[in-house]
Amino acid sequence: MPKLKCKAENCAYNYDWLCKKSFIDVDGVESKTKSQTACMSFRDSKDANNDVEFASFEEKPSINTEIYCDAVNCVYEKNQKCYADRVEILKDNSGKNKHATHCQTFEPID
Repeated sequence: MPKLKCKAENCAYNYDWLCKKSFIDVDGVESKTKSQTACMSFRDSKDANNDVEFASFEEKPSINTEIYCDAVNCVYEKNQKCYADRVEILKDNSGKNKHATHCQTFEPID
């Protein structure tokens, strides 16, 4: 299971760069670069009070997080799972939604 470091500081699941979810979903079916990936599990902490999914989680922050991944062009993706030893999720300043997050561990196959 990958060791996850989450730098999306305003994510409701982020606690000291660890994730309170037991798994995350990374999207990027047609991704060729890191910036074309996204953490689909991201929830803006300001909007979390209205999010039913957020209200139902009970996980403790963990460095080991299951990562389901659709980035089929990444060397670490196999059968929709990530097999990198370490994964870093970064959020840019372009917005507050999940599409502003990116998998910094993404490495293209070719």
